[in-house]
Amino acid sequence: MKKSRFVHVLFLTVLVCFVFGTVQARADVYMKNKIHTDAFTVMGQSQPAKDEIMVFWMGDKKARTDTEGGNSSMIFLAEKNMLYMIDHAKKQYSEMPLDFDKMFGEAAGEEGGDEEDKAQAKAMAGMMKGLMGSMSAQVTDTGETKKIGNWNCRKYTLVIDMGGMGKTEGEAWATEELKIDYAMAYTMANGMMASMPGFEKILAEMKKIKGVVAYQTTTAKVMGSEVKSTTELIEAGNKDAPAGHYDLPAGYKKVKGFGR
Repeated sequence: MKKSRFVHVLFLTVLVCFVFGTVQARADVYMKNKIHTDAFTVMGQSQPAKDEIMVFWMGDKKARTDTEGGNSSMIFLAEKNMLYMIDHAKKQYSEMPLDFDKMFGEAAGEEGGDEEDKAQAKAMAGMMKGLMGSMSAQVTDTGETKKIGNWNCRKYTLVIDMGGMGKTEGEAWATEELKIDYAMAYTMANGMMASMPGFEKILAEMKKIKGVVAYQTTTAKVMGSEVKSTTELIEAGNKDAPAGHYDLPAGYKKVKGFGR
């Protein structure tokens, strides 16, 4: 059973929580972010610096993210409480149930595994519950304002303590000038994270960030390593998503595991 897979699931969960907990949406909302991540090394594996464009679509109880020019997408369906990870190059997808026990059980290969795998899965799930239950967030409104791109923004500082997993600190510049409803994304976030111990505290704190984050810097200290990144909002608006955009692509094969 690979520890790295659990780390991947945890980080993905935090990412989804942050996206839906801070971006206030109304169907359909289109947003494009430019994301830069510095080079880093975690668990002996080095990753080069990376720049990518992430496109977010949010509709009624559903959402989708795509890496522009890449081969990956994620679709979230609130009514099924499910996150789908799509590999367009391989024409396949995997499912991540947003239920704590199911999520970690499947990540560990609990289904179809031997008794040792099942025991390890339960032990790891218990450990992760403890870690996630100790997570916390702190948002501070600095009162500082400036114009970023086309938007007048307000500065917030952000600290997310992931317990034994590490800590993330950063600055978020948010604007209230975009015509986007605040309520829906928080409803979605609370629904999808209901089974995650400790996340309700983080979501409540994230609501202190008023509006849409137009620019953000973060420094994550994880397992003795430091990962720095910036996120910049370059486009935002309301328009109709392409037909079938929240559906799984026809002809794609379902595979087990997350991000395989």
